[in-house]
Amino acid sequence: MKIPKNKYLRLVLIIAMAGLAMFAIFAVTQRTSLVNLGPAGYKSSVTYPTASFTLDLWLPSDEKGNLEEVVADYQKLHPSARVKIEYIEPALYQARLLEASANNKLPDMFVFRNDGLPLYKKYIKTAPASVFTASDFEKIFAEFTTKQLVSGNSLYGVPLGLATLGLVYNQARFDAANITTPPQSWQDFDKANSALRKKDGQSLYASGVALGTASIRNYPDIISLLMMQNGAQMTDRPPTKATFELPDDSGYYPAAKALEYYASFAQPAKQNYSYSDSLGDSLNALADDKTALIVDYPMAYKLAQKKGSTVNLSVSALPQVNPSSPVNYGIFLTGSVSATSQNTEIAWDFWAFATQKNQQRKFSLASYWPASRRDLILDQLKDKELAAFAKQSASAQDWYKGINYATNAELVEMTNNYLAGFDAKIVVKNASTKVTGEIQKSRQ
Repeated sequence: MKIPKNKYLRLVLIIAMAGLAMFAIFAVTQRTSLVNLGPAGYKSSVTYPTASFTLDLWLPSDEKGNLEEVVADYQKLHPSARVKIEYIEPALYQARLLEASANNKLPDMFVFRNDGLPLYKKYIKTAPASVFTASDFEKIFAEFTTKQLVSGNSLYGVPLGLATLGLVYNQARFDAANITTPPQSWQDFDKANSALRKKDGQSLYASGVALGTASIRNYPDIISLLMMQNGAQMTDRPPTKATFELPDDSGYYPAAKALEYYASFAQPAKQNYSYSDSLGDSLNALADDKTALIVDYPMAYKLAQKKGSTVNLSVSALPQVNPSSPVNYGIFLTGSVSATSQNTEIAWDFWAFATQKNQQRKFSLASYWPASRRDLILDQLKDKELAAFAKQSASAQDWYKGINYATNAELVEMTNNYLAGFDAKIVVKNASTKVTGEIQKSRQ
């Protein structure tokens, strides 16, 4: 039936008005949804003041440029909030934190490596249930991180990234030496070193692998990893003392043998000789093409780029003693909140925002810290450069060092004493005894 013209106009007008109304409702609800959820589906249950306020955050300077985009997104979502970042030189960072802890002058938020938790635990305000519950936290993040950060219903920090040791190497040097596949066993590792380095007798002209001395970057982690892969039990359980000096049931001393192997790369008379402290810091040596391969965390790749290195670098997984039962040394960067902060709930809400999937992805891309979130780890298994490290996160391990900086110093002295000519078993035994003291101090 044909509709009269005037009725037709009225119908069109009614439909148009209804459409405008529905669009307005949709726009309002969508805006509300975006305001509430923000980037990455984040939804805060914390009440923010309308007046401007500042959250102070301390970071080591080697993280500069990595968290800024996350902070900018957070401040757009919460216009009254300002996050003020202070960067501190890595060599001074832990000392500054310890000094601030002792004087109750910690910033609202700070980060630390997970093995520093015993030092800062009593100065941390644990997460409120309004932001994180322990049970939900354990579902979101990798088990390696939650085992250390969750105690009962208390949560002491959030893992911004989870890294494991791997290989970072000069691709051009590998190509020139006809090494087509990164070493997957330590035997292959030794062969690669022989192909990469250049020496005449005991005179070294070009380093292959940067290992062997106590000044290598992340040396305490590397020697720990070699001990653990070789079968050493680092402590008793629960940790009350160091036990890595002990032999296994067959009478084999795994820690002493691991030390001998590690040091062989810095001993001119040994077959593996490839490095000396005259070459400087191992990361700088790689960036400046003075060495071809380092054992390090994937963040070293990004740090070398920041140094302006023109070397074509690649990364790969760590060699294993037993590939069917891999052992990988892991660390994670922990974000936490000080008990002296005047905005503890809001500060925790910042960390909740920063560890949303999309935000952690941004941090990971900027820093090369692999993911700590279970869902993002699955995504990074498909990433060309981070896949090896994402896979290794499932087998990440470490050990309880007690007072970490003191234990690391004992491990340095251990290697220096061995390189000076002392027996490996004796220096390992002495180190283990001293580390036991650091573990017991941390429990007091």
